[in-house]
Amino acid sequence: MKRAVMALACAATAALVAPAVAAPAQAQTTAGSQARPANPVAALKKQFVPGRGVRVVSSARLNYGGFIDVKSGSKGVFGFGRSGVASSDLTTKNNYGGGLGDDDELKGLNDPMRTITIGRTSYVSGGIYADLLPDGKSWLRLPGQDPDAALTGNGGLVNPLDPRALQAVLATTKAKGAGGVVNGARTTLYRGTITVKQLAAAVPSLRKGLPSSMSKGVISWKLWIGGDQLVRKVVSSMTTTMKLKKLSIDIEMSSTTAYSGWGGKVTVKAPPKDQVATTSDIDGSVPDLPQVVDLGD
Repeated sequence: MKRAVMALACAATAALVAPAVAAPAQAQTTAGSQARPANPVAALKKQFVPGRGVRVVSSARLNYGGFIDVKSGSKGVFGFGRSGVASSDLTTKNNYGGGLGDDDELKGLNDPMRTITIGRTSYVSGGIYADLLPDGKSWLRLPGQDPDAALTGNGGLVNPLDPRALQAVLATTKAKGAGGVVNGARTTLYRGTITVKQLAAAVPSLRKGLPSSMSKGVISWKLWIGGDQLVRKVVSSMTTTMKLKKLSIDIEMSSTTAYSGWGGKVTVKAPPKDQVATTSDIDGSVPDLPQVVDLGD
């Protein structure tokens, strides 16, 4: 009987690719010019100004019971609206090692993929979609996307761009101390643990795509927060067990994300219309990001 590992492949990989960097001088609060926000959640909400945003750089690693070792990295920008993230432009590069086997349908998963999301519409280029597009088209339009998906997908296990997640995580702080200088900013280091169940209670969209066996997982986290109460860096990790039929698989996840340029100008534009294809232009079905990797007999 063939054994399949529920890898959550690209979706899970992206979910661990957390953005990371520190804010440059112009994005930081000038001493005396404005009152400092009372806490990181209040500071984050003050950043929600249309036309402004934050730059992100992230890396992640997932190991599925030693069968598959996935490394991933992404970088780009998030643009804010009045109530949170409104757009994003991210380029992601995954390395599935030998986990993809010789399956032609998975060809391209190791290639860079750029994703532009504006509201509920995403545009993807490269990666697994590159060979599917008609001549003259370099982008595929995917409507009906969940705005929270970009947040969760690029925020790692802990997504500090979501006020609900940030508040829930900080409520589980176990220790606090000097964090040193991160990207030019003196920081305070917060650390603690939170269960997946606790986090999902604060951010219901996290439940999507997560096996029930993961709900008992415990996330260890660290947040480096600057004097202006803005998050500069996030590190998170979790080890959990996924059960698939009679097989139990230990899954190790870790991610590092840095944030920079808080409050900087961000413009995210849709690709030129003449370069965009729709799903109806694709000859055959548009593949979902794979969730099952066949390990053979």
